[in-house]
Amino acid sequence: MIRDRLIAIWDAKALTAKKLEELTGIDREKWYALRGGKRRVNEDDIEGILAITPEYALWLVSGKIAPESGQISPAYAEADLKLAEQNAGSK
Repeated sequence: MIRDRLIAIWDAKALTAKKLEELTGIDREKWYALRGGKRRVNEDDIEGILAITPEYALWLVSGKIAPESGQISPAYAEADLKLAEQNAGSK
């Protein structure tokens, strides 16, 4: 589950394994292996991804969100963006 959520964050932010390596210091081959299911998520992966996307901390570890506290999911962020675009278009 955490692996799936971590990959969802990776995809939502449109990050490459190379960019993740630059941002987290974790070798890109490790990111590729994680994505391909060849290794499990570890503490370093979680800390690395949350260092660049702290707004997803609660969702990553629990699957829950708390928008009132700034804790969202990629799906929530996308829906919020679409809503804002719709509201901007109707003005």
